[in-house]
Amino acid sequence: MMHRTKKEEHMKNRVVTWVAALGLSMVLSGCKGECAIACEKKQECWRADTDVKACTETCEENSKGNKNFANQADECAECVLKDLVCSELLQRCADDCISVVGL
Repeated sequence: MMHRTKKEEHMKNRVVTWVAALGLSMVLSGCKGECAIACEKKQECWRADTDVKACTETCEENSKGNKNFANQADECAECVLKDLVCSELLQRCADDCISVVGL
């Protein structure tokens, strides 16, 4: 059995504390899921009248128990997070997003 020195134990505790604080800050800052990202981008770039909350709820409900849909939502969110203007996103992300949020 390997024993850690006090310095090693202190460093481990600091790392664990830092990781926990980072995770908590991400939760508190409203880290968005794939569906919210996709729905917000739909409102921004394609349909200004999109109800983001309803869109997100529908998308999240469809993702539960449907791995293919969840994977498609991941791909859509990844695509729309690229640093592109809306017209480019429409061209590049339509295939990934149409089944997730509709366009």
